[in-house]
Amino acid sequence: MELLKELGQRIQKARKEKNLTQQELADLSHVSLKHVQSCERGKKNPSFEVLRAFTSVLDLSLDSLMNLDMPEDEQTANEMRQLYLSCPPEARKVLLNSTRALADELKRMVQITDPDADIDLESK
Repeated sequence: MELLKELGQRIQKARKEKNLTQQELADLSHVSLKHVQSCERGKKNPSFEVLRAFTSVLDLSLDSLMNLDMPEDEQTANEMRQLYLSCPPEARKVLLNSTRALADELKRMVQITDPDADIDLESK
């Protein structure tokens, strides 16, 4: 039962991060409002189809939603992957190039403010 509550909390957190109401998540996922509410409270075990609908609407991977022991860095990496995949294919190269440029700039900024910092974002 505790796992269902944690799953529900993750669904609720992701929904709120997307600024969606429960009703909006229900409408976009094609499930009832009551079902969304029960899932978020950890009272209902959502089916695979419902979880797929939620992850699609919330731009999450099933892995990041279901793997409750996943380290935060891995969850963040999965979120970045989902953002990339949620873009149209023709926009993905622009996103990737922009992300690379931003990462390079962040490395330079850290090196300027803390020359002793050992930042190697490329190997992560």
